[in-house]
Amino acid sequence: MSSPHDDFAGSLVREVLEGPTTLRAHPEQRAKLLVPRPDGQIASIDLTPFEAEPQPMTAAHYFHGIKSVDGLLTAYGEARRSKPFEEDLPDACEHVDPYARDFLDGLLARARRFLTDADATLIGDWVSRLDVYVAVKAVESLLYSRADLTLLKIARRLGWTVHFDHLAIRCGSSAHADAERVVENLRRHHGYVPSQVEGEDFYQFDDGWNAYVLYKILENGQVLRLFVDQSDADNPTQIIQHWNHVYGYTAHHLAIRATRFEEGRRVAVGLPKLMHTMEAEGVGIMTPTGDYTDRLLLQVFTRPERNREVPERIRESLRTYGAELEAVIENAKLLELLSRREMNPELATKFFALYDIPYEPENPLHSAPFYNYFLPEQAAHVIRTSVQRVA
Repeated sequence: MSSPHDDFAGSLVREVLEGPTTLRAHPEQRAKLLVPRPDGQIASIDLTPFEAEPQPMTAAHYFHGIKSVDGLLTAYGEARRSKPFEEDLPDACEHVDPYARDFLDGLLARARRFLTDADATLIGDWVSRLDVYVAVKAVESLLYSRADLTLLKIARRLGWTVHFDHLAIRCGSSAHADAERVVENLRRHHGYVPSQVEGEDFYQFDDGWNAYVLYKILENGQVLRLFVDQSDADNPTQIIQHWNHVYGYTAHHLAIRATRFEEGRRVAVGLPKLMHTMEAEGVGIMTPTGDYTDRLLLQVFTRPERNREVPERIRESLRTYGAELEAVIENAKLLELLSRREMNPELATKFFALYDIPYEPENPLHSAPFYNYFLPEQAAHVIRTSVQRVA
């Protein structure tokens, strides 16, 4: 028996196929599209929205009305203490180096010295629309990565809305069930759920790592996605476990996208436009992926923020695995830019009705992408680009 979410996915597939497109109908499953890839392989994507009950936007209690750097950092600390985070879990930090605490303290200290009150206000306003978990992780990323804050400033100037898309949390190794521990905390204490769509809750990659994917929709219409990564137990050189050892559970990357409101509907800012605009501000761009999805999902990393302060004792340990790890461990933070094709107002109204949320076309948080998941091929691609050596 089909659910309203299944039925709605059929409507989305029909809408895509009624226009000019390179995508094709799945011969057996009406909620799926077939995506021809450049390598000749065929990927399938499921447009069925995840099932979830809307949750409160808990970050607003701490971050609404921020006017200063001190106010932002105070709100960050209070939000961080309000719910269990990874560092509060038994055994979660057994394989995390004490330097991870120094890294986090350092980025907060630098914010006190270099962030302006105007920047703090911009960050506070943006994260106040989220939940406590994502707000805390996003603040850490925004305080460290110049690229993240640059896009918020660009959007304010151009009248774009910047949407949180997802966070990637780098855990340790499946040998210690590190990601599983984090997932359990996120489900029990933060209200996240896996998708009911088969295969969209866990990905296994040929590169020697795996990821759990969790979702949440807030009462304000904001959709939150989390990518919880770890290295495979039988792959001691895979980078994610070493990132976790050095940087703890700070986000591997913050992924954001932009939309604009025009002619009565919300439309995505295309990835080429995002890339060119960021490059004009001096932000380097890596290798994009996703052209073959006909705008349903496009992704690219900006150049990583390099951390030259990794202690020598950690570097010496990494050399036992080979020279490459020592180089790429400096890729401390990344910004991922995305573009997801937006539904028309009629479809968006039906999408939000699945969650009993009245759709408001002009509401900047009411973004309704056709495709709410991730293509594993693209996820693997962007992770590979994140471990490239960069100057």
